[in-house]
Amino acid sequence: MFTPTFPFAWIVAMAHSAEYLANLYEGLGSLQNDFRNFNLLRLVAGCVRGERVLDIGCGSGGLLSLLQQQGHSTSGVEPNADLVSLANTLHPELRIVQGTGADLDRVTGLFDTITIIDVLEHIEDDREQLRRIWDRLVPGGQLVVLVPAFPLLYGERDRNNGHFRRYTSRELIGKLREIGFEPRRQRYWNALGFLPYVISGRLLHRKLNTELRTNRPKNWFQKMTIRLFHAWFREVENRLSFGFGLSFLCVAEKPRTAAESKKIEVEQRCAA
Repeated sequence: MFTPTFPFAWIVAMAHSAEYLANLYEGLGSLQNDFRNFNLLRLVAGCVRGERVLDIGCGSGGLLSLLQQQGHSTSGVEPNADLVSLANTLHPELRIVQGTGADLDRVTGLFDTITIIDVLEHIEDDREQLRRIWDRLVPGGQLVVLVPAFPLLYGERDRNNGHFRRYTSRELIGKLREIGFEPRRQRYWNALGFLPYVISGRLLHRKLNTELRTNRPKNWFQKMTIRLFHAWFREVENRLSFGFGLSFLCVAEKPRTAAESKKIEVEQRCAA
């Protein structure tokens, strides 16, 4: 029978891990068999609007493939050459170029929606990245951004994953408004993993067990647990916001006109 290797390991499996991602890409070639990312992609896809969509840091193309099935015209940028090759094998119909968020000139045209999921924290000058995104959006276009939340949780795991920071909601929204974006929707996500992450990752300093997230259960207990997690994320996390969570999601809009942008700027000064 499955036995957790340390307290809360069976729940902390929901947390993001670079080592886990590498193993999963090698073993499955897709994130869609992972209950965390399977449901996260559907949450993000529900925020997308318009025809043309760009995903920055698109990995093996899971989100782009889902969006294309929904009728969007998609493009992706991914810095890892192996993941670009894997994406081209898994999804040959997708347009994915190798590059970072600084290489958006490698994709042509403007976009109705740009997504940047679990990426902005890897970029030292995140304001400059947000400016680049602004330049590639049509007036009225939107940015969908997901980042790790709560700076107090920042630790060795973040450093090992190449994170420069975790965000407060105020910090991310403030930076978006500095550029000119108007946040329209925001919420925390992955509340279920929050307390176990704090206890196991920050207090006990234990390595996170991500075995469950491969969705290759070895016994009935793992099968039941994975099904419960899928149901939780699908029916609860993706429908409700608890005011806390391991991640913070924001949908922000680029104003349609200069006058609208000026109005937002004045309102922000008055509210300060």
